[in-house]
Amino acid sequence: MVTLADCQRTQHAWFRALAQATGGRAFSTHQMDWVWLPETAEMLCMFPTSITVAGLEPALAEAERRGAKTVGVWMNAATREGILPQYRFERGWQPWWMTRALDVESVAAASEDPDGRVALTSVRADEVWLATARHGEEWAGRSYAYLPPEQGKKHVAGIFDMVVAPEHRRTGIGTALLNRLSEAAFNAGAEDLMLNATPDGQRLYRQHGFELIGKGQTWWFHPSQAA
Repeated sequence: MVTLADCQRTQHAWFRALAQATGGRAFSTHQMDWVWLPETAEMLCMFPTSITVAGLEPALAEAERRGAKTVGVWMNAATREGILPQYRFERGWQPWWMTRALDVESVAAASEDPDGRVALTSVRADEVWLATARHGEEWAGRSYAYLPPEQGKKHVAGIFDMVVAPEHRRTGIGTALLNRLSEAAFNAGAEDLMLNATPDGQRLYRQHGFELIGKGQTWWFHPSQAA
């Protein structure tokens, strides 16, 4: 059974992998874990158990030094925001944590008639995949799957950064992306999938067997707006 803690670990692992691949870094400040993503100029704190001055201020200084456009805190809904409003953080969107089990029957059924609009690229063997959709010459969407190594007994893969171009929504692109990534992750040993959805996006995932297991909370600070 996949838990909220499993979802959070997989999300954190994905951001660490992104940082490693793009010249960023992961670091800790007094039991607050941070990830710097240079391509989007984001400094992200991942699931702190408490918010402290000693943990927050050094990371904000590092964000300023690096020219961060956004500083975010991803939180378990049970964790209090504490001093974040005092540092001009604003309450953001809620991740809807959703999971589903993978099995031979469901994966085989979804892959019986593959959608030719979607191409799959193995970014890192048996670990990271990119599914890209095109409609004719037009880019139509993309998403990633990530199966973190060394998970122990659990084998949970995450679906991340699902984007479908507005003009191609409700044409089956989202389903096709999800099917290709699910098959790739299953073939690499994944037993379950997790993702964080929006209230609108969760309808698609429910249709494909995902269940909501909990909600989180994000907080955001935009240094340029506060200057």
